[in-house]
Amino acid sequence: MYQKWLEAFHQVATQGSFTRAAEQLNVGQPTISTHVSNLEGRFGVELFHRRGRSISLTAAGETLYAITHNLYGHEQEAISFLTAVRDLEVGELNLSAVGPYDVMELLAAYKERRPRLKCSVRLGVIDDVLADLDDFRADIGVVGRDCASETVHSMFYNQHDVLVIVNSAHRLARHRTIRLRELQGEKMVVRMTNSTTQEAFDRAARKAGVAVEPVFEIESREGLREAIIRGLGIGVISRTEFAQHPLLHALDVEDADMHTRAFIVCLKARRNRPLIRDFFELAEELAAPWDAHA
Repeated sequence: MYQKWLEAFHQVATQGSFTRAAEQLNVGQPTISTHVSNLEGRFGVELFHRRGRSISLTAAGETLYAITHNLYGHEQEAISFLTAVRDLEVGELNLSAVGPYDVMELLAAYKERRPRLKCSVRLGVIDDVLADLDDFRADIGVVGRDCASETVHSMFYNQHDVLVIVNSAHRLARHRTIRLRELQGEKMVVRMTNSTTQEAFDRAARKAGVAVEPVFEIESREGLREAIIRGLGIGVISRTEFAQHPLLHALDVEDADMHTRAFIVCLKARRNRPLIRDFFELAEELAAPWDAHA
């Protein structure tokens, strides 16, 4: 009983009108008037000064309104927040990726579309990204291979050329392009087995009958760069990941199609969550054409 009376009073005080309060609560104006009158009559207080169609709070009404604001004002604040989330005006989107280029390209475009959203990015290997999705540390992942499964939704986004990187003192550093057979017998710093860049080179080398001499395996791109800078061997890297350095030289391989690919992934069960769906829609607008043979 009191709850309806107090809520009617609060809405009248907030809206400054019995009519607008009735619209807010989706009831008739007589119902609102009755609730307020019952509240005033039950406790023998006057809560509003009524002057024709205008109303104002009495001293008792102002004190009561301060109390009802804690009861109902926060509810409206909560509804306003949820409405903003629904309309993608606020919220948080967490991403996990195997490399910075594609995820930052996507994130820059998404922040332009949704500037008020809070975003975070974690970088790791593909197993880390998939674990982040499973454990809800990430909403969306960007990985180097198609991970579609019964639980994972996967969408192709882009592909990038694979370059051969040599030390600037290497015999091939005077060239801009080479043929794959020119790498026969070269000492090579290879990426770990989960590297799609290394996989692309290895496939092309096997197809061409070219054998290199692995000197050691390394996990990170930064470590690969340092090893080549120090003359420990050649290596391969995606074009988007190559950063200029006085002691590094990048080579295109003219007789081999070597590419890495970027896929955007999420849990299938969460594919239609508003923020995730919105992000995928943007990614579809930006995605490169799919070439199944590249």
